[in-house]
Amino acid sequence: MQTTIVVKRPVTVLLLLVVTVVIAGATLWMSGKSYSKIDPIPFEDLRHLAHRLAHRPVSTRVLALIVVPIIANVLLFVPWGFLMFITLYTVRRPTVQTYVLTFLLGLTFACAIEAWQYFLPSRVADINDIIWNSTGTLLGAFLAHLRLRLRFEFD
Repeated sequence: MQTTIVVKRPVTVLLLLVVTVVIAGATLWMSGKSYSKIDPIPFEDLRHLAHRLAHRPVSTRVLALIVVPIIANVLLFVPWGFLMFITLYTVRRPTVQTYVLTFLLGLTFACAIEAWQYFLPSRVADINDIIWNSTGTLLGAFLAHLRLRLRFEFD
């Protein structure tokens, strides 16, 4: 016997709104907890990490300051990209168009969050956050698309 759970579009949209509010709340909560007071240039975090790896072993401090924020920024937007892709997906819309719309809306949302952070006290707006948030959006969209293509069965 196979059971299929169908999640209606309004529920998906509601979940998307909840995730959006959680992201905004996390942004507000993190205000004042920034470890940097400069606006880095794009991919400066990866260049710094590569330089450190080339010259000496990576310390836990480096991991905490560089790698963890990258992973957190990507993972924060994975559910958002997943739900947005599902919300936008229809059989009448080309899949590539759904990817592009999801990415552009994710990029817009990430830019809005960073613009908002610019005006929060003790918070630094960072172009790298936009890059990693957009990466998370694309990863979420890919996972949402993948769920249409794969079926797992455990016996």
